[in-house]
Amino acid sequence: MSEPEESSPSSRLRLSLRPVSIAVLIGLAALSVAGLVATRGVVADQETKLLKQRTEEAGVALSGALNGVQTQLSSLGAVYAASGRSATGFRNTAGLLTKAPGGFSSIAIVKPGSPPTVVTQVGKPLPAVPAEAAKAISTAMTKAGLAGTIVATPLFDGSAGVRRLGWAYAGPTLSGEVVYAESEVRPKTQSPATSSQPFAELVAAVYAVPRIEPDQLITATGPAPLKGKIATTKTPVGQGPPWLLVAKARHPLVGSVATATPWAILGAGLLTALLACAIVETMARRREYAMVLVRQRTLELERSMGELADAHAQLVRQERLAAIGQLASTIGHELRNPLGVLSNAVYLLRGDLGEAPSDAAKRHLATAEREVSAATVIVSDLLEFARQRDPVLGDVDLEALVNEVLSVLPPPTGVEVAADVSPSATARADRDQLRQLLLNLLSNAYQSMPEGGRVTVGAMTGGGVARLWVTDTGEGIPKDVKERLFEPFFTTKARGVGLGLAVCSRVVEAHHGEISVDSTPGEGSTFRVTLPVVAAPRRPADDQVRTEVTT
Repeated sequence: MSEPEESSPSSRLRLSLRPVSIAVLIGLAALSVAGLVATRGVVADQETKLLKQRTEEAGVALSGALNGVQTQLSSLGAVYAASGRSATGFRNTAGLLTKAPGGFSSIAIVKPGSPPTVVTQVGKPLPAVPAEAAKAISTAMTKAGLAGTIVATPLFDGSAGVRRLGWAYAGPTLSGEVVYAESEVRPKTQSPATSSQPFAELVAAVYAVPRIEPDQLITATGPAPLKGKIATTKTPVGQGPPWLLVAKARHPLVGSVATATPWAILGAGLLTALLACAIVETMARRREYAMVLVRQRTLELERSMGELADAHAQLVRQERLAAIGQLASTIGHELRNPLGVLSNAVYLLRGDLGEAPSDAAKRHLATAEREVSAATVIVSDLLEFARQRDPVLGDVDLEALVNEVLSVLPPPTGVEVAADVSPSATARADRDQLRQLLLNLLSNAYQSMPEGGRVTVGAMTGGGVARLWVTDTGEGIPKDVKERLFEPFFTTKARGVGLGLAVCSRVVEAHHGEISVDSTPGEGSTFRVTLPVVAAPRRPADDQVRTEVTT
């Protein structure tokens, strides 16, 4: 038996070293990823610290702007007190604040109460002081001291879909009255980013309450609410609830070099991993190439020795078969003439006995004829086995061939025969040799059913081959016998020389085909033959032609 073909030394080295290369690559890549994660963690911590610092700086700037609002309202309250609480003086000064860009929309002097009373006002009229403003006014009056105090209201709905923000200021000079101002805030207004630090580096949003509530958004320099990494800080507004400042960085605050450092570490690590893997591959291949080459040459030598042993065994077998064939041919020719003489003698003897021979004479003559016929079959098998000729190939109609074989060799009593042949089944074969093959297989099937049974002879084409099979329901074949079925002169029968299946095997080999047998003792056997086929025109007929012959 020949060995399977070996792969080249380079391919075998790749297969054996691949796990080593992968291990080196994975190990160094893992270190590179670990360096990436660690470095990114440091950069992220620094980014968080800088963002928090910038947000607190922005909160300080926002606190300064709120102090400016308090300064404006306290100055307005001082003017109002200095004018002897003159409404005219108040309106002249307050009117300047309402006309300034980005100023208040309304300014009024309000006397606390339930509800508060508007003493005088400038700008857009206040039909009534809203509940949020009344709460802010009450808080401002309660917290008022020598330095005065300012309180901002949450955003509340105004007219025409505009939201309002109220401011209440109470100081020692107002004697129980409050300066109240309102600013208009349009929903989700986005203000352009200022160029001053720290707002130039941040996207910020300011809420009028100490938590993120979309309806309390005062202003934003980007889409709100902000997403991603953010920082928050609370900015006090006098004695009222603080405002919430939310910010995130427009660009990495740590700089582009620090941001790219983790990826540079990863790239350098991966490059190192690839170089190390290449070095490992090169060194290992140089070390093992000679060993692999020696193993391959050893396998080639063993395969050559095996092929030589097979060739020697084949030569011995061919010589033995040639000797057997020569002997069979000699014996067959020597026995054919005496058998012919015996057959003629029995025939003439039957004629000499006349029309009423005795029963004993009939029995003896029948025995002589039967034995002469059996000897003739043996001689025919010997001559057929000894005669080795190349097949004369032609297109063989398998359906016609099967029907002819069934008519030539009818079944014995108690045996039922069926043909199962596909339409247009054609094989490229020697018709006479194929006929002899089917006759031998059919005869063996009959002999395997002494008590009767069923035989099926089938043929079909498909997949570039023609398939023939003979199935019987006879005694079956034991495993040890099945391994020697196709050996010349091997038989388990009381009569015969064991050449029928050997002839079948030789016919199949001459046609470059295959023959096999499936058998279960007590259930029957199936002999299958596979031969090359030549496609023939299909006949418009049924899928299969089945005939039944019953005796």
